[in-house]
Amino acid sequence: MQHRKSKVVATMNNKIQSKPRPAESFVFEDSNYINQTLLNLNKLRKNKQFCDVILQVGTAQDIREIHAHRAVLASASPYLFELFAADRNGGHVCQIKTNGSFDIDAFEKLVEYAYTARFEVPADKVKQAYVAATKLKMTSAAKQCRGFLIKNLSPDNCIDVRSIPGLSPDSDPELISAVDNYIRQNIDDIIQKKVFLCLPHIQVEQLQNSSEEMQATNQKHLCEMVLDWIRKYFDEDDLNIGLATDKVHMLYLNSDGTLHDCNDIESGDFIDSDLIQDYKKLSQRISVPSKMNRKSSAQNTFHKPRQFLYTKSDSCSSLSSLSDDEERDWRIVATTAAGKNTILALIVVSGKLEVLSVNQRLNTPSGSSPAISQPESVEKANNYALIPPMISGRCAVGTADFQGKLLVCGGYDRGECLRTVELYDPFTNRWSKLESMKVPRGRFDITVLDNEVYAIGGSDGTKELNSVEVYSTATAGWKLYPSMSICRSNCGVCCLNGNIFVIGGWNGQRGLTHCEVYDPKTQLWMNVAPLSVGRYQAGVGAMNGEVYAVGGCDSWSCINSVEKYDPSTNSWSFVTSMHTARRGCGVSVCNGKLYAVGGHDGVRSLSSVEIYDPQTNAWSSGPNLTTCRANVGICVVGNHLYAVGGFNGRTFLNTVEFLDAQTNEFTTFVSKKAASPLDEENGLLG
Repeated sequence: MQHRKSKVVATMNNKIQSKPRPAESFVFEDSNYINQTLLNLNKLRKNKQFCDVILQVGTAQDIREIHAHRAVLASASPYLFELFAADRNGGHVCQIKTNGSFDIDAFEKLVEYAYTARFEVPADKVKQAYVAATKLKMTSAAKQCRGFLIKNLSPDNCIDVRSIPGLSPDSDPELISAVDNYIRQNIDDIIQKKVFLCLPHIQVEQLQNSSEEMQATNQKHLCEMVLDWIRKYFDEDDLNIGLATDKVHMLYLNSDGTLHDCNDIESGDFIDSDLIQDYKKLSQRISVPSKMNRKSSAQNTFHKPRQFLYTKSDSCSSLSSLSDDEERDWRIVATTAAGKNTILALIVVSGKLEVLSVNQRLNTPSGSSPAISQPESVEKANNYALIPPMISGRCAVGTADFQGKLLVCGGYDRGECLRTVELYDPFTNRWSKLESMKVPRGRFDITVLDNEVYAIGGSDGTKELNSVEVYSTATAGWKLYPSMSICRSNCGVCCLNGNIFVIGGWNGQRGLTHCEVYDPKTQLWMNVAPLSVGRYQAGVGAMNGEVYAVGGCDSWSCINSVEKYDPSTNSWSFVTSMHTARRGCGVSVCNGKLYAVGGHDGVRSLSSVEIYDPQTNAWSSGPNLTTCRANVGICVVGNHLYAVGGFNGRTFLNTVEFLDAQTNEFTTFVSKKAASPLDEENGLLG
C-alpha cells in the first residue's frame, strides 16, 4: 500500500514538472510613436478636427480664433489648465477669451510648440513670446526666451527688456539681475539712445554749501536719497507720482540726514538765499503737491548719517529698510556722471522705469544770514569709513563690552542657531574670531562679570536650554558652569552688585514670570521675586542699583509696560510704560538713562528709540536707527551705544550701527583717524 502511494506521488510530481513555463513579457518600444502622435495631433488641430476649445486671443479690434484640444493645451500650460477647469461647458466645444493681453503671433507659436515640441519665433518677437510663456506658465519656453534675451542684450533693446510688464526681482530674478548688470556696465552708451530719452524724467537740483561738498558727494548715495525723498513726498498712485515729472525740484540736506524741498524753508532762515526765493516764486506759478497731499507716514522715512552722502563706499544702501515689495518697486538701477556736477540715473519708481537727473548747485545764503559752519563729517568726508559687516546675519544675539571691544555671540540666521563668536575692535575697525561656544545658542543674551563672559540659556534650534557656559581670556575657551533651574529662551540677562540676574523668558509654552540670580562666589542659582507680568523677548538692564524689564511679549501680544526690581526689598514695581509696545528691543544704560532700541510692535520691525529718565519717570523719543531692527543686540562700548544685527522684516542683518555722541544720531560710519595705517593699506576702510 505504501509502495502504491509513493508511485502516485511521483507521477503527480512528474506531471507538475512537465507543465510548460509561462513565456516572459513581450516588450516593444516604438521610438517614432511620440513624434508621430504629436504630428497627427497638430494635423487634427490645423484641420479643426475633434477640437473642443476655441481660444479668442487679441484685442477687441483684432481677435484671432485658435482651435485646439483642451487636453493638449492643459498638459502644456498650467495657466490654461486652470482656465479650462473653471469652464462649466462640460464636453461641448467652448469659446474662451484669454485673460491678459497676449501678442497673437507669440501665442500661436506657443500653441504650436505645445503640439510639436518645437519652438520657432522671429528674433523681434522673442520678448513678446517670453511675456506670453511666462503668463501661460510654460516654464521651459520662458527659460529659453530668457536666455535668448540675455544673450542678445544691447544698448538699443535693454530698456525695452527691463520694461517688460510685471518684470521684477521677485518674478524673474535671473533676468532682472542680468539686465541690470548690463545696464550698469553700459550706462554711458544707453543714455544716448532714444528709448532712454523717451522715459519719464524727474529733474532735481540739490543745494550744496561748498564746492568741497560737491566734490565729495557719492553719486549713487545722492540718487538713493533723492529716491527716498520721492517715495516720501509723493503718493504712489499714478496721478500723484506723475507730478514728480512736472517741474524741477530743488532740495536741501537737512540736519537729520534727509532731503527736503526748498519750499519748506522759512523766509529769513539762515540757509535762505536768492536762489531759494526764486525757486519758491516759480513753484507758486506751477501746480505742486501741497503738504496735505504728501505721504503722512514721515515716521517711516529712514534718515541716514550725514556721512552717508559723502562716503566713497557704495555698499551701504539708504533703501535697506524697505520691505520686499518696496525694494522691488523702488530701486536705483544705474548712475553715471552727465557733467561736472550733474548725475543721470535710471531708476524704478513705483514699479516703473524713469530717468532721474540730479544737478548739484552751490547755495550762497543772503548777506544777512549767519555763516554756515560745516560739520566735521562734511569738511573731512574722506576721513570716514563703513563699519565692516559681521561674518553672517545674526538675530537675537548676545552682545557685551569685553575689554573695550564689542563682543557678539551666537544668535540665529534663517532659523539656524549659531555657535560662532566675533569681536569688533573700534580702534582698528576690524572684526576677529574667537573660539566658538560649546552649544549653538539663539534667542539668548550674554553678560560680562569679572572679565568673564557668561552665555546663558537660549535655544539650540530644537529646544530651550538651561545650560550656562563661560569664556575667559585665561583659558581662551568656553567652560560649562552650573545650569539654571529651568530651561528658557528669550530671557533678559544683566549684572548687578556682583551677581547675574536672569529675567523672564520662554519655556516653550508661555511667557515666564520666573527670575533667578547667580552668585559666582558660591556658584549657586537662587530664585528671586517673580515678575508681575510673564514676559519674553523683554529688554533687561541694570541702572541705579535696580533691574529693569522693558516691554516684551506675554503669551499672546506685545506689551509696553515696564517694571523694575529692587534687591533690597526683593520686589517688582511698575514704572511709566513706553509709548510703543515692543518685543525684541535692545536695552542698555547710556548717560544715566535707559535706552530701548528698535524691536517689533507685533506688526512690523521698528527703527524708533525711546529713552527713560529715572529722575522724571518719563519716556521720551530718541534718535531713530538707520534701519529697522527687531531682536537686536544692544551694548555700550566706550562712549558708543551699538546696535548689532537683528531682523528688519525681510532680512537677518549682519550690519552694526552706533549712536554718535557728537551728532546724537545713529551711524554706520567711523572716523579713519581711529584706525591703524595697516587697515588702510589693506583696503579695510573703504
